[in-house]
Amino acid sequence: MKSKKASVKKTVKKATIKKPAKKAVIKKTAIKKTLKKPVKKASRRGPRSAAQRVTGLLVMLPWIMQRKRVKISTMAKQFGLTETELMDDIQMAAVCGVPPYSPDALIDVFMDDGMVVAEVPLVFSRPLKLSTAELFAISVMAKTALQLPGADKKGPLSTALAKIAPLMPSGAETIKVELPDAKFVKELRYAATTGERHDIEYFSPASQKRSNRVITARKVFEDSGHWYVAADDHQSGEDRIFRIDRIERLAAVGIFDVVEQIFETDPQWFASTMQQVTLRVEPEARWIVESYPYISRVTKKIKSHNVVEITMSITSEQWLGRMLLRAGNGVKVVKPVEFKNLGKLSAQKVLARYVAGGSAK
Repeated sequence: MKSKKASVKKTVKKATIKKPAKKAVIKKTAIKKTLKKPVKKASRRGPRSAAQRVTGLLVMLPWIMQRKRVKISTMAKQFGLTETELMDDIQMAAVCGVPPYSPDALIDVFMDDGMVVAEVPLVFSRPLKLSTAELFAISVMAKTALQLPGADKKGPLSTALAKIAPLMPSGAETIKVELPDAKFVKELRYAATTGERHDIEYFSPASQKRSNRVITARKVFEDSGHWYVAADDHQSGEDRIFRIDRIERLAAVGIFDVVEQIFETDPQWFASTMQQVTLRVEPEARWIVESYPYISRVTKKIKSHNVVEITMSITSEQWLGRMLLRAGNGVKVVKPVEFKNLGKLSAQKVLARYVAGGSAK
Protein backbone atom coordinates (compact mmCIF):
# COMPACT_ATOMS: atom_id res chain seq x y z
CA MET A 1 0.00 0.00 0.00
CA LYS A 2 2.82 2.35 0.81
CA SER A 3 4.43 1.86 -2.55
CA LYS A 4 1.14 2.58 -4.33
CA LYS A 5 0.59 5.80 -2.41
CA ALA A 6 4.09 6.89 -3.17
CA SER A 7 3.62 6.29 -6.86
CA VAL A 8 0.33 8.20 -6.88
CA LYS A 9 1.91 11.21 -5.22
CA LYS A 10 4.79 11.16 -7.66
CA THR A 11 2.41 11.11 -10.60
CA VAL A 12 0.46 14.07 -9.26
CA LYS A 13 3.64 16.01 -8.70
CA LYS A 14 4.77 15.47 -12.31
CA ALA A 15 1.41 16.60 -13.66
CA THR A 16 1.55 19.75 -11.55
CA ILE A 17 5.00 20.64 -12.86
CA LYS A 18 4.07 20.16 -16.52
CA LYS A 19 1.08 22.49 -16.38
CA PRO A 20 2.85 25.79 -15.54
CA ALA A 21 5.73 24.84 -17.87
CA LYS A 22 3.25 24.82 -20.74
CA LYS A 23 1.98 28.28 -19.78
CA ALA A 24 5.49 29.64 -19.67
CA VAL A 25 6.07 28.49 -23.26
CA ILE A 26 2.88 30.21 -24.38
CA LYS A 27 3.94 33.48 -22.75
CA LYS A 28 7.36 33.34 -24.34
CA THR A 29 5.82 32.82 -27.77
CA ALA A 30 3.48 35.76 -27.21
CA ILE A 31 6.41 38.01 -26.35
CA LYS A 32 8.25 37.00 -29.51
CA LYS A 33 5.19 37.79 -31.61
CA THR A 34 4.92 41.22 -30.00
CA LEU A 35 8.54 41.99 -30.71
CA LYS A 36 8.13 41.10 -34.37
CA LYS A 37 5.63 43.92 -34.92
CA PRO A 38 7.33 46.71 -36.88
CA VAL A 39 7.60 50.01 -35.07
CA LYS A 40 7.09 52.99 -37.28
CA LYS A 41 9.82 55.51 -36.72
CA ALA A 42 8.93 59.05 -37.64
CA SER A 43 11.50 61.44 -38.95
CA ARG A 44 12.23 64.43 -36.82
CA ARG A 45 11.14 67.68 -38.34
CA GLY A 46 13.14 70.57 -36.98
CA PRO A 47 16.27 70.73 -34.84
CA ARG A 48 16.84 70.53 -31.12
CA SER A 49 16.51 74.12 -30.00
CA ALA A 50 19.27 75.95 -28.16
CA ALA A 51 17.13 75.80 -25.03
CA GLN A 52 16.88 72.01 -25.30
CA ARG A 53 20.64 71.63 -25.73
CA VAL A 54 21.47 73.94 -22.81
CA THR A 55 18.88 72.26 -20.59
CA GLY A 56 20.37 68.89 -21.46
CA LEU A 57 23.89 70.06 -20.61
CA LEU A 58 22.75 71.40 -17.25
CA VAL A 59 21.65 67.86 -16.43
CA MET A 60 24.53 66.02 -18.12
CA LEU A 61 27.45 68.01 -16.69
CA PRO A 62 26.75 67.30 -12.98
CA TRP A 63 26.09 63.66 -13.93
CA ILE A 64 29.43 63.19 -15.71
CA MET A 65 31.40 65.22 -13.14
CA GLN A 66 30.16 62.89 -10.43
CA ARG A 67 31.30 59.83 -12.40
CA LYS A 68 34.51 61.37 -13.84
CA ARG A 69 34.82 58.91 -16.74
CA VAL A 70 32.05 57.22 -18.79
CA LYS A 71 31.87 55.55 -22.20
CA ILE A 72 30.45 57.78 -24.95
CA SER A 73 27.97 55.06 -25.96
CA THR A 74 26.79 54.64 -22.35
CA MET A 75 26.27 58.36 -21.81
CA ALA A 76 24.48 58.78 -25.16
CA LYS A 77 22.08 55.98 -24.24
CA GLN A 78 21.53 57.47 -20.76
CA PHE A 79 20.34 60.80 -22.18
CA GLY A 80 18.58 59.54 -25.35
CA LEU A 81 21.07 61.07 -27.81
CA THR A 82 23.08 59.75 -30.70
CA GLU A 83 26.83 59.62 -30.15
CA THR A 84 27.23 62.42 -32.74
CA GLU A 85 24.74 64.65 -30.86
CA LEU A 86 26.47 63.95 -27.57
CA MET A 87 29.92 64.77 -28.98
CA ASP A 88 28.58 68.03 -30.46
CA ASP A 89 27.14 69.02 -27.06
CA ILE A 90 30.34 68.07 -25.20
CA GLN A 91 32.45 70.10 -27.63
CA MET A 92 30.14 73.07 -27.10
CA ALA A 93 30.39 72.71 -23.31
CA ALA A 94 34.19 72.50 -23.47
CA VAL A 95 34.46 76.07 -24.79
CA CYS A 96 32.08 77.54 -22.19
CA GLY A 97 33.35 79.34 -19.14
CA VAL A 98 33.87 82.78 -17.63
CA PRO A 99 36.29 85.62 -18.46
CA PRO A 100 39.23 85.64 -19.05
CA TYR A 101 38.47 82.18 -20.53
CA SER A 102 41.76 80.72 -19.37
CA PRO A 103 41.99 76.90 -19.00
CA ASP A 104 41.06 77.06 -15.30
CA ALA A 105 37.92 79.06 -16.13
CA LEU A 106 36.53 76.66 -18.76
CA ILE A 107 34.36 73.60 -18.18
CA ASP A 108 36.89 70.78 -18.08
CA VAL A 109 35.16 68.06 -20.10
CA PHE A 110 36.61 66.25 -23.11
CA MET A 111 36.55 62.97 -25.05
CA ASP A 112 39.42 60.51 -25.10
CA ASP A 113 39.58 57.01 -26.57
CA GLY A 114 35.82 56.49 -26.69
CA MET A 115 35.29 57.96 -23.22
CA VAL A 116 33.83 61.20 -21.88
CA VAL A 117 36.15 62.56 -19.19
CA ALA A 118 35.23 65.39 -16.80
CA GLU A 119 37.05 67.22 -14.06
CA VAL A 120 35.68 69.89 -11.73
CA PRO A 121 37.15 73.22 -12.92
CA LEU A 122 38.43 75.71 -10.36
CA VAL A 123 35.62 78.12 -11.18
CA PHE A 124 33.13 75.58 -9.78
CA SER A 125 35.20 74.93 -6.65
CA ARG A 126 35.07 78.57 -5.54
CA PRO A 127 31.96 80.20 -4.03
CA LEU A 128 29.88 81.89 -6.72
CA LYS A 129 29.80 85.66 -6.34
CA LEU A 130 27.45 87.80 -8.38
CA SER A 131 27.26 91.55 -8.72
CA THR A 132 23.92 93.30 -8.30
CA ALA A 133 23.65 93.74 -12.08
CA GLU A 134 24.41 90.04 -12.71
CA LEU A 135 21.89 88.95 -10.10
CA PHE A 136 19.24 91.21 -11.64
CA ALA A 137 19.97 89.92 -15.18
CA ILE A 138 19.75 86.28 -14.06
CA SER A 139 16.44 86.97 -12.31
CA VAL A 140 14.92 88.63 -15.40
CA MET A 141 16.09 85.85 -17.74
CA ALA A 142 14.75 83.18 -15.37
CA LYS A 143 11.36 84.89 -15.14
CA THR A 144 11.29 85.11 -18.94
CA ALA A 145 12.12 81.40 -19.28
CA LEU A 146 9.28 80.48 -16.93
CA GLN A 147 6.78 82.22 -19.20
CA LEU A 148 7.76 80.23 -22.29
CA PRO A 149 5.27 77.57 -23.47
CA GLY A 150 5.89 74.24 -21.76
CA ALA A 151 7.96 75.70 -18.90
CA ASP A 152 7.69 73.94 -15.54
CA LYS A 153 6.45 76.74 -13.31
CA LYS A 154 7.00 74.66 -10.16
CA GLY A 155 10.36 73.18 -11.14
CA PRO A 156 13.95 73.83 -10.02
CA LEU A 157 14.17 77.20 -11.81
CA SER A 158 11.18 78.52 -9.89
CA THR A 159 12.70 77.27 -6.62
CA ALA A 160 16.00 78.99 -7.42
CA LEU A 161 14.20 82.28 -8.11
CA ALA A 162 12.52 82.10 -4.71
CA LYS A 163 15.92 81.58 -3.04
CA ILE A 164 17.59 84.57 -4.68
CA ALA A 165 14.58 86.88 -4.19
CA PRO A 166 15.78 88.11 -0.72
CA LEU A 167 19.15 89.07 -2.28
CA MET A 168 17.60 91.27 -4.96
CA PRO A 169 17.96 95.08 -4.64
CA SER A 170 15.01 97.00 -3.25
CA GLY A 171 12.39 97.82 -5.84
CA ALA A 172 13.23 94.81 -8.04
CA GLU A 173 10.00 93.08 -7.01
CA THR A 174 8.01 95.74 -8.90
CA ILE A 175 9.54 94.70 -12.25
CA LYS A 176 7.40 92.28 -14.23
CA VAL A 177 8.37 90.39 -17.35
CA GLU A 178 5.62 90.06 -19.97
CA LEU A 179 6.13 88.15 -23.21
CA PRO A 180 3.87 88.44 -26.26
CA ASP A 181 1.24 85.73 -26.31
CA ALA A 182 2.46 82.70 -28.27
CA LYS A 183 -0.88 82.09 -29.97
CA PHE A 184 -1.77 78.48 -30.89
CA VAL A 185 1.52 77.05 -29.57
CA LYS A 186 -0.20 75.25 -26.70
CA GLU A 187 -3.01 73.97 -28.94
CA LEU A 188 -0.61 72.64 -31.58
CA ARG A 189 1.59 70.96 -28.95
CA TYR A 190 -1.48 69.08 -27.75
CA ALA A 191 -2.56 68.31 -31.33
CA ALA A 192 0.82 66.66 -31.96
CA THR A 193 0.10 64.23 -29.10
CA THR A 194 -3.40 63.30 -30.33
CA GLY A 195 -2.93 63.24 -34.12
CA GLU A 196 -6.10 65.28 -34.68
CA ARG A 197 -6.27 67.22 -37.93
CA HIS A 198 -6.79 70.97 -37.81
CA ASP A 199 -8.09 73.44 -40.37
CA ILE A 200 -5.87 76.53 -40.50
CA GLU A 201 -5.87 79.88 -42.26
CA TYR A 202 -2.25 80.72 -43.08
CA PHE A 203 -0.86 84.09 -44.18
CA SER A 204 2.14 84.18 -46.52
CA PRO A 205 4.05 87.49 -46.46
CA ALA A 206 5.74 86.54 -49.75
CA SER A 207 2.50 86.38 -51.74
CA GLN A 208 0.46 88.62 -49.40
CA LYS A 209 -2.25 85.96 -49.59
CA ARG A 210 -4.13 83.77 -47.13
CA SER A 211 -4.80 80.11 -47.75
CA ASN A 212 -6.92 77.49 -46.03
CA ARG A 213 -5.47 74.02 -45.51
CA VAL A 214 -5.82 70.99 -43.27
CA ILE A 215 -2.75 69.85 -41.34
CA THR A 216 -1.74 67.14 -38.89
CA ALA A 217 0.73 68.63 -36.41
CA ARG A 218 3.76 66.41 -35.74
CA LYS A 219 6.23 68.59 -33.82
CA VAL A 220 6.32 72.10 -32.40
CA PHE A 221 9.73 73.74 -32.00
CA GLU A 222 11.33 77.14 -31.53
CA ASP A 223 14.19 78.59 -33.56
CA SER A 224 15.69 82.09 -33.60
CA GLY A 225 12.81 83.57 -31.63
CA HIS A 226 10.00 82.09 -33.74
CA TRP A 227 7.75 79.08 -33.13
CA TYR A 228 7.22 76.54 -35.92
CA VAL A 229 5.02 73.50 -36.41
CA ALA A 230 6.16 70.61 -38.58
CA ALA A 231 3.05 69.05 -40.04
CA ASP A 232 1.52 66.85 -42.72
CA ASP A 233 -0.11 69.22 -45.20
CA HIS A 234 -3.11 67.37 -46.64
CA GLN A 235 -3.56 69.96 -49.39
CA SER A 236 -0.17 69.36 -51.03
CA GLY A 237 0.38 65.85 -49.66
CA GLU A 238 3.82 66.85 -48.38
CA ASP A 239 5.54 67.55 -45.07
CA ARG A 240 5.60 71.28 -44.41
CA ILE A 241 6.86 73.65 -41.73
CA PHE A 242 4.60 76.58 -40.80
CA ARG A 243 5.49 79.61 -38.69
CA ILE A 244 2.88 79.60 -35.96
CA ASP A 245 2.56 83.39 -35.69
CA ARG A 246 1.34 83.37 -39.30
CA ILE A 247 -1.55 81.03 -38.51
CA GLU A 248 -4.58 83.29 -38.17
CA ARG A 249 -7.23 80.64 -37.50
CA LEU A 250 -7.06 77.14 -36.03
CA ALA A 251 -9.97 74.72 -35.73
CA ALA A 252 -10.08 70.98 -35.02
CA VAL A 253 -11.92 68.90 -37.65
CA GLY A 254 -12.48 65.71 -35.64
CA ILE A 255 -10.36 63.43 -37.86
CA PHE A 256 -7.46 61.62 -36.19
CA ASP A 257 -4.26 60.30 -37.80
CA VAL A 258 -1.82 57.83 -36.28
CA VAL A 259 0.45 59.64 -33.82
CA GLU A 260 4.06 59.45 -34.93
CA GLN A 261 6.69 59.20 -32.21
CA ILE A 262 9.48 61.76 -32.64
CA PHE A 263 12.86 60.32 -31.76
CA GLU A 264 15.71 62.50 -30.47
CA THR A 265 18.11 60.48 -32.61
CA ASP A 266 16.54 61.56 -35.88
CA PRO A 267 18.21 64.07 -38.28
CA GLN A 268 18.23 67.78 -37.44
CA TRP A 269 17.68 70.69 -39.78
CA PHE A 270 20.95 72.34 -38.80
CA ALA A 271 23.09 69.28 -38.09
CA SER A 272 26.58 69.55 -39.57
CA THR A 273 26.21 66.07 -41.05
CA MET A 274 23.32 67.11 -43.33
CA GLN A 275 23.81 68.26 -46.93
CA GLN A 276 23.67 72.06 -47.28
CA VAL A 277 22.80 74.14 -50.33
CA THR A 278 22.87 77.83 -51.16
CA LEU A 279 19.90 79.09 -53.17
CA ARG A 280 19.27 82.40 -54.95
CA VAL A 281 15.59 83.16 -54.47
CA GLU A 282 13.70 85.59 -56.72
CA PRO A 283 10.71 87.58 -55.39
CA GLU A 284 8.16 85.20 -56.98
CA ALA A 285 9.59 82.27 -55.01
CA ARG A 286 9.90 84.12 -51.71
CA TRP A 287 7.64 81.48 -50.14
CA ILE A 288 10.76 79.28 -49.82
CA VAL A 289 12.32 81.80 -47.43
CA GLU A 290 9.07 82.08 -45.50
CA SER A 291 8.34 78.34 -45.31
CA TYR A 292 11.62 76.59 -44.48
CA PRO A 293 14.28 77.09 -41.78
CA TYR A 294 17.60 78.36 -43.09
CA ILE A 295 21.11 78.73 -41.68
CA SER A 296 21.99 82.12 -43.20
CA ARG A 297 20.28 84.76 -45.32
CA VAL A 298 21.71 87.63 -47.39
CA THR A 299 19.78 90.15 -49.51
CA LYS A 300 21.50 91.19 -52.76
CA LYS A 301 20.60 93.62 -55.53
CA ILE A 302 20.88 92.03 -59.00
CA LYS A 303 19.64 93.75 -62.18
CA SER A 304 17.74 96.50 -60.34
CA HIS A 305 15.79 94.14 -58.06
CA ASN A 306 16.46 92.42 -54.76
CA VAL A 307 17.05 88.68 -54.44
CA VAL A 308 17.69 86.63 -51.34
CA GLU A 309 20.48 84.09 -51.01
CA ILE A 310 19.89 81.52 -48.31
CA THR A 311 21.92 78.57 -47.08
CA MET A 312 19.79 75.72 -45.81
CA SER A 313 20.03 72.03 -44.93
CA ILE A 314 18.21 69.46 -47.06
CA THR A 315 17.02 65.99 -46.14
CA SER A 316 17.68 64.48 -49.57
CA GLU A 317 18.39 65.27 -53.22
CA GLN A 318 14.84 64.17 -54.11
CA TRP A 319 13.38 66.64 -51.60
CA LEU A 320 15.40 69.51 -53.08
CA GLY A 321 14.42 68.45 -56.60
CA ARG A 322 10.70 68.63 -55.74
CA MET A 323 11.12 72.08 -54.21
CA LEU A 324 13.04 73.40 -57.24
CA LEU A 325 10.35 71.97 -59.50
CA ARG A 326 7.65 73.85 -57.61
CA ALA A 327 9.65 77.10 -57.66
CA GLY A 328 10.42 76.96 -61.41
CA ASN A 329 12.57 79.87 -62.58
CA GLY A 330 12.13 81.63 -59.25
CA VAL A 331 15.11 79.90 -57.63
CA LYS A 332 18.63 78.88 -58.68
CA VAL A 333 21.18 76.69 -56.94
CA VAL A 334 24.37 78.66 -56.26
CA LYS A 335 26.23 75.74 -54.70
CA PRO A 336 27.08 72.90 -54.63
CA VAL A 337 27.78 72.69 -58.36
CA GLU A 338 26.32 69.18 -58.77
CA PHE A 339 22.83 70.49 -57.91
CA LYS A 340 22.79 73.43 -60.37
CA ASN A 341 20.76 71.53 -62.99
CA LEU A 342 18.72 69.51 -60.49
CA GLY A 343 15.54 71.50 -61.18
CA LYS A 344 15.68 70.76 -64.95
CA LEU A 345 16.51 67.09 -64.35
CA SER A 346 13.55 66.75 -61.96
CA ALA A 347 11.24 68.34 -64.56
CA GLN A 348 12.51 65.94 -67.25
CA LYS A 349 11.86 62.93 -64.99
CA VAL A 350 8.31 64.07 -64.27
CA LEU A 351 7.68 64.68 -67.98
CA ALA A 352 9.06 61.25 -68.86
CA ARG A 353 6.70 59.56 -66.37
CA TYR A 354 3.80 61.60 -67.72
CA VAL A 355 4.56 60.62 -71.33
CA ALA A 356 5.01 56.96 -70.38
CA GLY A 357 1.70 56.99 -68.53
CA GLY A 358 -0.08 58.59 -71.52
CA SER A 359 1.34 56.07 -74.02
CA ALA A 360 0.32 53.18 -71.79
CA LYS A 361 -3.29 54.23 -72.11
